Amino acid sequence: MKYAIALVLAAASFGALGCGPAAAPQPKFIEDIRPIPPALKEVSFAIQRRDFEGALEREGEAPPRLVPVFASVSSRESYEYRIFDLKPESPYALLGLQNSDIIVAANRYLIKRPEQFYQFVQLLRGENDASIEIRRGGEGKLLKYSFIPQLKR
Repeated sequence: MKYAIALVLAAASFGALGCGPAAAPQPKFIEDIRPIPPALKEVSFAIQRRDFEGALEREGEAPPRLVPVFASVSSRESYEYRIFDLKPESPYALLGLQNSDIIVAANRYLIKRPEQFYQFVQLLRGENDASIEIRRGGEGKLLKYSFIPQLKR
């Protein structure tokens, strides 16, 4: 499933979402992979899969707003989005995201359109682990997730 998320993020960044499961990312996609900066503070989360799936079901049609962040000085095009209108019971809040966080990357892939991030969160249903790079209050953070199945009693 991790390959499927990487493929969706890579394909979507070039507008080729309908390319099908057999298509593999070509070397040109390497520019969409963000190296993990060494100064990032890592924050780990263990999330019950049932709780996450329940939050996805409750969310319905109202995901948070993602607004592009434009850097005043940049040699490259910026693909960062500030998150707003985050509901406390949403899957985004369960992932530890907060209003005004800046989304930088998901599983090391740049997010070039808000739809990519929304789709990434939906695809986490089948994942065991994932990560989202954010900036919060000027500090870079790498939010790392482990999705835990429900324990049988």
